[in-house]
Amino acid sequence: MLAQEIRIRGEPTADPQKCRFVLDGEVLSRASMSFNRESNTDNSPLAKKLLELPYITQVNIAGQVVTLTGDNVESWPAIGKEIGSVIRDQMKSGEAPVTEVAIDTGNNELFNQVNELIKNDINPSIASHGGVITLQSVSDGKAYVTMGGGCKGCSASSVTLKQGVESYIVAKVDGVTELVDITNHAEGENPYYTEPVVQASSSGCGCSSGKSGDSGCGC
Repeated sequence: MLAQEIRIRGEPTADPQKCRFVLDGEVLSRASMSFNRESNTDNSPLAKKLLELPYITQVNIAGQVVTLTGDNVESWPAIGKEIGSVIRDQMKSGEAPVTEVAIDTGNNELFNQVNELIKNDINPSIASHGGVITLQSVSDGKAYVTMGGGCKGCSASSVTLKQGVESYIVAKVDGVTELVDITNHAEGENPYYTEPVVQASSSGCGCSSGKSGDSGCGC
């Protein structure tokens, strides 16, 4: 994806020291990852570059969203252009924002068993409804998943997961007792619940691509 094609939307949150930067493409397809200044970021180049900014203390990457925690940030629009440039440069480089080495999938044997069932049995079934489930990790008998497509933001997603997918996988895989949905359903196209969000001003977080109709500083 070319740098000029990457669109980023800044979304203030209820916490004035946090801002969400939503890309038009996926940054991380697996488990949500968080990094702070003490984290080893050798295998997480995007987090490393963002944490080099003196006003950023924590980076969370999940799906298409990069959520940043600031250190006494007074104005996200004022620094949005620099943040947008860092994200775009990393995406343009072709280097994975977070490498596979940095992603801990937990119990690899159970992960592989559950993942095969999801890919071969579950996803083909829910694909007819436009849904997809992605396994993120398996730990302490729990399989952590995210739900995408038509399942993301759907009010019936919990029923689908618990009454259908969970019962099937628990019956098939010894050692797995529960499926845990870690999807942020508030980010779905038609979310059935939303997180409190501070209304953005016309400048947003200052990270937009600057094309016609966008808010922000034109980074």
